[in-house]
Amino acid sequence: MLVAKDEITIRLMEDKVENYQLMAKWLSDERVLEFYEGRDNPFDLERIIEAYQPMVRGNDAVKPCFIYYQNITIGYLQYCLLDDLPEADKQTYCLEKTDNVYALDLFIGEPNFWNRGVGSKILTVAVNYIFEVFLANKVVIDPRVENTRAIRCYEKVGFVKVKLLPAHELHEGKYSDCWLMAIEGNKSLH
Repeated sequence: MLVAKDEITIRLMEDKVENYQLMAKWLSDERVLEFYEGRDNPFDLERIIEAYQPMVRGNDAVKPCFIYYQNITIGYLQYCLLDDLPEADKQTYCLEKTDNVYALDLFIGEPNFWNRGVGSKILTVAVNYIFEVFLANKVVIDPRVENTRAIRCYEKVGFVKVKLLPAHELHEGKYSDCWLMAIEGNKSLH
């Protein structure tokens, strides 16, 4: 377990078929895919294993995690130190300085937990963990402009829009603009 607080637990994914099956369930649900990966891009188990196993086994800078709410597995979160990414990936964030800056990405894969305030609790726990354990200077996230629910959640926690990233993410067959959002390491979240 990485962290547990306020009904939220975040644990690293394990190299077990059940973990990959749960990801395949979420990433083949059109409601989830509308916001994460795209409805034209469902994942089957084989594709999930191919995409996530290198991260789970530690062969990638990205740390894949499961999110639990009241001991129910409800979503996925990943984080990484930008300086550990290959240069091309690091450049996608369009930051001049990346020292001790962490990137975060997440989704709630169980739609019955949407619009209940759970996302802001998850973000608060995750961001505090990154600041406290890694002494991060900043945490960044890059939601698509159209994902207003996620943007509101991020702003509620203290993320601010830093810059527009034009044609940043391929989603459902077209390149979408995204917001680069950041929260500084000197924030105390509650």
